[in-house]
Amino acid sequence: MDGFYYDLEGFGKELKNIRKSLRLTQNEVAEQAFINIDTLRKIENGKVMPKQETLDLLSHFYKKDLNEVLLKYRVKDYSTFCKIKNSIENKLESGDFEGLKEDMEKLKTLEEEKMSPYYAKFLRQLLLLSESIYEKAVNKDPHTSLIKLEKAMKVTIPDFSVYNYANFVYSDLEVRILMNIALIFVFEKTEKRQQGLEMLLFCLEALSEEEWEIKIKVYYNISYTYHLLSIYEKSLYYANLGIETCVKNNTLSGLGLLLFRKAIAELNLGREEYKDSLIKSINIFEITGQDKLKKITIESCKKLYNLEITKENGMIVIRNL
Repeated sequence: MDGFYYDLEGFGKELKNIRKSLRLTQNEVAEQAFINIDTLRKIENGKVMPKQETLDLLSHFYKKDLNEVLLKYRVKDYSTFCKIKNSIENKLESGDFEGLKEDMEKLKTLEEEKMSPYYAKFLRQLLLLSESIYEKAVNKDPHTSLIKLEKAMKVTIPDFSVYNYANFVYSDLEVRILMNIALIFVFEKTEKRQQGLEMLLFCLEALSEEEWEIKIKVYYNISYTYHLLSIYEKSLYYANLGIETCVKNNTLSGLGLLLFRKAIAELNLGREEYKDSLIKSINIFEITGQDKLKKITIESCKKLYNLEITKENGMIVIRNL
């Protein structure tokens, strides 16, 4: 990215028109241009920012420089919006849900400014998502949270419902909204836990390799859901997939939580290596300055698993109580 944002809906529509003018189907383009059809579908629906190499392949096939076409849809620099979005991401990552309130007020101020229709929708969705998380985590009101999540989804997918969710193509933000709907079913509505799990697995399939950041979050939540279902082998499997994704993309984001999920799955499976995973989890929280998550992890281990975690001579020590 070059510091600018793009009207991806407008670009996607023009790309679709170019394809149709050549009398080509999506399948034909995908096969002949060596493009994943799901990626092409997402680009045409304005759900993903296309990579330059993808545009290069399509440009050769369409006989048109699509990088130049994309430039027509570049909109003004949203540096303030970026700062708020990054602040929200950091707070969600660290579990500082109460701190979201300040950022939500800033988003509401931005909403009043003149913006392109595409990013006005994006901003509205981000605000509703943040409000829903605040309602659930701080106000302990999952019902209101679910209403806001459904409202957020309908900003861009008016026909969306929790019953027909599998019928649509999603952006990474929309996948995140769907993931949070699934989590309400998983954590707040025990009788719908299986439906929530199915939604989470759908979210995973809906994401491309390029959307690894949200994939890491989905892996964590799938692992946690299998833990709640006492299916510990599956919990371990998805925790490991999440860890592998973190390593592959050289990020510490989400790694501490995934290592914790791995440790608990190993503990429940009677594997002694859980201690190594748990120590790594605590170390990651310390490295990334996630003191709140570190504290919650230590307290959870003591309360739920009779494990005392202390530091002696600079080393993390785990003891059974």
